[in-house]
Amino acid sequence: MKGVRSIKAKLLLTLAASLVLMFLLLWWVVSGALQELTARYLEQRIELEISSILAELSLDDSDSISLDTRHVDALFHFSFSGYYYQISLQNGEQRQLLRSRSLGEFVLQVPEVVVGNHQRLIIPGPKGQKLLAVLQAMPLREQSLIITVAEDLTPFEKNRQKFQWIYSLLSLGLLGVLLLAHYWAVLQAISPIKKIHQNVLQLELGQVSKLSTDVPPEMEKIVDQINRLLLRTEQRLIRSRSTIANLAHALKNPLATLSQMLRHSLPQQDTVLRAELEERLAALHELIERELRRARLADHALSGTLFCPKQSLGDLVRALKNINFQKNIEVELDFSPGMLLPFDQEDMTEIFGNLLDNAFKWAHGRIGVTLEEQEQQFTIRVEDDGPGVDAEEMVRLSERGVRIDESRPGHGLGLAVVRETVQHYGGTLHFSRSALGGLQVEISLPMPSVL
Repeated sequence: MKGVRSIKAKLLLTLAASLVLMFLLLWWVVSGALQELTARYLEQRIELEISSILAELSLDDSDSISLDTRHVDALFHFSFSGYYYQISLQNGEQRQLLRSRSLGEFVLQVPEVVVGNHQRLIIPGPKGQKLLAVLQAMPLREQSLIITVAEDLTPFEKNRQKFQWIYSLLSLGLLGVLLLAHYWAVLQAISPIKKIHQNVLQLELGQVSKLSTDVPPEMEKIVDQINRLLLRTEQRLIRSRSTIANLAHALKNPLATLSQMLRHSLPQQDTVLRAELEERLAALHELIERELRRARLADHALSGTLFCPKQSLGDLVRALKNINFQKNIEVELDFSPGMLLPFDQEDMTEIFGNLLDNAFKWAHGRIGVTLEEQEQQFTIRVEDDGPGVDAEEMVRLSERGVRIDESRPGHGLGLAVVRETVQHYGGTLHFSRSALGGLQVEISLPMPSVL
């Protein structure tokens, strides 16, 4: 059992072994009891025959015994009938022997018995018969009278074997029914585990925010602890997002003040310093706006591990349409309804959030999002009908390790985060001209070896 890890297998093996051992023990007990009952029944009947034989036995003056067979059971007179008696009178070395006609010339081989004793034993009979014999030794005029009456066990053995076969078949049938019943009971007992597994899958897909507490009492503590851990993790995530948003909002006013001071305090002729400061402030402003957009997008991301495009992309598109409400952008989503990306929900939200944010920023009216599940990899394409990127900038974007300055206008915003996430999964990032006229970003992510 040490090598068996499955709970269901352990339960089934234990129950099956217990039932088999129980039925074997029961078969052994019933067979032994039946054999003993048969032997006792025959012993009682033989004792009656001994009593009737003793009643017809006589001893003359010369110490010779004789038996009046007229009143003895007729079965003792037929050759090899299965009913036998043998009477022995011993006086020292002299021995007188009387036998039933059914024995013919055969002599029953019986052990020495102490006078006054009674013994039951199994002895061989004529024609290879198996006999149950009862011996009684009694004193008679200073001599030893030993009377042996035996009966053939063959008919009883046949009936006993027939009963054992019938009993064995019925036992096997009942054992099979009980095994099926126990198998069903085990399946019912572990069904809550399957329910929890399905609940965890729903949690990974973001369909639920916590595990259901409708579980057996033995699993309540585990589910409660998991739910408390999920709650703490979610609270920490919310606090982190809130802190980022609050910090970004807190920096906006000082930056606006610095911009005003720059415009009114610096001399007009100091154009180089003014331009450099304006560029630095613009970069900080762009970074703050990016973090605010990320915080707003993260609020719409489903909690969970696996990324479900049907749900998550719909929320992202709605959020970005609300942010860019002044534009009338049509977003075309092309992927199978049941597709599920075996990658982290937050990472995929980061990738699609940045790519779609760039696309919304520069698109004139159309954005296309395509997801394809190919052999051993997933392909993601995000394209727009914007102005695109010139050839020189396209080469720079395609180079490995290049981090585009996020303060510059264009499609460079957030691409550094996308590149790092894609590289983390061992994927590739490629930029090209879209059929819509703008930029097309294509990501290839290898299929994880273990989902």
